[in-house]
Amino acid sequence: MQEFIAYGRVSDIPNDAVGTTSNGNTSFKFDFVCDSSFLDEAGKPTPSFFHVQVYGKQAELMAQSLSKGSPILVKGEIIQRTYTNSSGQRRSYQYIAPAQFNGITFLESKEAAQKRRQSHQPDQNLFQSEPASPNPASYPYPTPVDADEPF
Repeated sequence: MQEFIAYGRVSDIPNDAVGTTSNGNTSFKFDFVCDSSFLDEAGKPTPSFFHVQVYGKQAELMAQSLSKGSPILVKGEIIQRTYTNSSGQRRSYQYIAPAQFNGITFLESKEAAQKRRQSHQPDQNLFQSEPASPNPASYPYPTPVDADEPF
C-alpha cells in the first residue's frame, strides 16, 4: 500500500461537494493544491492539484470546517477507479482518500480561519502559480460510492 502525505490548501469546494452514497453514507469532496518539486521558468514550484473525497463522520466534519484557502495536511492513499463514460469510453479517475484517523490535520486555528474567510474576496487568487483557466469539465468527480462498491 502507498501513502500520500502533503501540505497544501483547499483550492476549491464545488457546489455539489456534499452528497450521499447509495448506502446512505455522507460524502464530501474538494480540491487540494500543494507545491511540487518541479520548478517553473521563474524558479517557483509548480502546483499539483488533487481531488480529495471523504466519507461518513469525517465528511460531515470536513464539510462544516473547510473552506477555500484552508491550510491542511493530508495523509491517505491515492485511489484509482475506472469507469465507462456516456460515449462508451473506458476512463480512469484518481483521488486522494484521507485516512479515517488523522487523515486531515487543520493547520490554522478557528480564529485564524474565521479571519481568513472574512478577508477573502471571491476574485482573490490564493495560489500565485494557479493555472489561468482550468477546465472543470476535464476533471469531473464521479458519483460518490461506498469503498466496497464497484465504481
